[in-house]
Amino acid sequence: MRRTTKLMRRQSDDTETPQQDAPTPEPTAPQDAPPTAEERVALGRCLRLRDAALAQNTRVQFLVEAVRKLGCDPGPLESFVQCVSASRQSMAMVGGFAAHAPGQRDYAPKILMVAEHVPNQAIFDRTLSHELVHAYDQCRANVDWNDRRHHACSEIRAGSLSGECDLSQEINRGRFGITKHHQACVKRRSALSLALSGQADPDAAVAAVFDACYADTAPFDRHPN
Repeated sequence: MRRTTKLMRRQSDDTETPQQDAPTPEPTAPQDAPPTAEERVALGRCLRLRDAALAQNTRVQFLVEAVRKLGCDPGPLESFVQCVSASRQSMAMVGGFAAHAPGQRDYAPKILMVAEHVPNQAIFDRTLSHELVHAYDQCRANVDWNDRRHHACSEIRAGSLSGECDLSQEINRGRFGITKHHQACVKRRSALSLALSGQADPDAAVAAVFDACYADTAPFDRHPN
């Protein structure tokens, strides 16, 4: 069966400028061209960050195991979580989730991390955790990523459960409040992710499903922040 993918784009932890009006960057190098020296350095660094996340980050490890416990086999993790070069992918973001088509029988998504756009281990870990929540949702609910309510729900859960809306992160962004800072961050960043993926009226889509999806903390017993 031919695998159809839809890529969910993921903005950087510390960048929140909507780019939905900007054109998607075209790859500047052929997919089959040998990597340049600069690409080899960036890819090698990204692979080291990936291996460290998979070996040492407890949240990442918990989410990978949660996907497996649902009965979905992500296969070899070095194939499931891939580092790609910005010059060969139409991605201006840190990472993305390449989902398989709705109704496809085999579980075959991929997580793509853009080597040149990952500044450090902490952001790699939070981005990978975000994408792993999408992977969990794909297995649990066979999400239709073209349905903006489905997509919004998974973005809400990923923003809520990945650590990207921890108070320390909001302080770093200069955005925090006395109460409900976490909910406000999740709403804002979920809408940005929807906008970057081309979904129409992202704020309304998030608002329509927010309460139920924010309350859904699976596979965690509660919000792990």
